[in-house]
Amino acid sequence: MSKNVKLLLKALAVVLVMFALGYVMGRLLGKGTKGVDLPALLKKVDNEAAGLLLGAAHLLFTTVPLICAAGQYYCLNKAAAKWDGEDEDFIDDIEEQLNAPMKLVSVTQILNLVLFSCSAYFLMESKKWYMIVLTVVFLVGAVWQMVLTEKLVTLEKKLNPEKQGSVFDPKFHDKWMESCDEAQKQMIWRAGYDAFRKGNNACLIVWMAAALIQLIFRTGIMPMISVGIIWLTLNIAYINTAEKLERRK
Repeated sequence: MSKNVKLLLKALAVVLVMFALGYVMGRLLGKGTKGVDLPALLKKVDNEAAGLLLGAAHLLFTTVPLICAAGQYYCLNKAAAKWDGEDEDFIDDIEEQLNAPMKLVSVTQILNLVLFSCSAYFLMESKKWYMIVLTVVFLVGAVWQMVLTEKLVTLEKKLNPEKQGSVFDPKFHDKWMESCDEAQKQMIWRAGYDAFRKGNNACLIVWMAAALIQLIFRTGIMPMISVGIIWLTLNIAYINTAEKLERRK
């Protein structure tokens, strides 16, 4: 038996074992939660209390990280102004520290969208001032995130004058990529491939969770379809890009 056949049989065995475990777990959970009516349970939830709790989380996780990122930018921008133009280690250290506020801004962008939509779900029928506050926090957070990102990119361009592009330009990513040298492009490609692999793993885990929750609470097929759309988009985009790059060679 060839090595490839052995590897194929092992892979099939893993798939069958995972399928069997999922089936057994789903059956057990389905029987254990038989008669559970999720929509009825949700109707018993105090919408206003849930919305206010999520709204408070939205305010906290939007403003605090952005304040921290703005403080980090201020300190780094002040430090960069002292650069003599020759000490490469000094400027490399500043560039490395720029990753921290950029990460905070990126995470905050996602949290702002998710927490706002979740809190709005519970408060959308409320005509009180809560929704106005939530909307203001969402809009201010979105604008603040874009402006701060532009500030961080501008600081990076000051340190590396060859870098091009503005966050407010729809073609920012293309222009930024073109202005990177080969070493930086290699780093971006490696990071992108790592993100692709981890994104596939995340989609698989979330799909499994959605499938189990559907069996237990009968939440419907939309969660699984949504994950499937993201999963397909991720893989089709990767394959199409790989094909284009192959043609250029």
